[in-house]
Amino acid sequence: MIKIEALTQRTLKEAVDLVNIVFPDQGEEPANIGFPASLNPEKYKDFLSKTQILLSKIQIPELRYWVAIDDSGRVVGTIGLYCYEKDKEEAYWLGWFCVDPATRKQGVGTRLLRFCIEKTKKQGKKFLRLWTTTDPNELDAHRLYEKYGFKLVREEQFGDTALKKLYYELKLEECSGGKECLC
Repeated sequence: MIKIEALTQRTLKEAVDLVNIVFPDQGEEPANIGFPASLNPEKYKDFLSKTQILLSKIQIPELRYWVAIDDSGRVVGTIGLYCYEKDKEEAYWLGWFCVDPATRKQGVGTRLLRFCIEKTKKQGKKFLRLWTTTDPNELDAHRLYEKYGFKLVREEQFGDTALKKLYYELKLEECSGGKECLC
């Protein structure tokens, strides 16, 4: 049985290690800074208030992460919610959503995604947004997003790689109410 719990100091290293395996190239918001920042915002206030993304300064007023724990107490998945100052009233962004490759196809990703959709709705947000890439290892996640009603809203080049950065958005008030929808 998988349980979802808030990221803690106890689960921090294992969560960061998992993200490092699943996402070896983490760019401007690495988990080894973002995860501890969510636990100790005061210590990481420079990261949260001056994060450099595409050479522009942004502010991250909210940042929270959760982990999926299996029966043996091992971290098998991570997910987070954050917002940017510019859209904090209307949207959360999904962060570091991943599942241990050895645990995939067992419903862990579905449970984590549903958990964050519910959290977003309870906070009265209109949108849940995320970005991902065209990396073939992320195709299963793309299918899961689309299953839950996320729409691809923008593409751009991902750094100096051959990959594209894909932006998805779930408009919560227009969620279809289908069998996978939580609205």
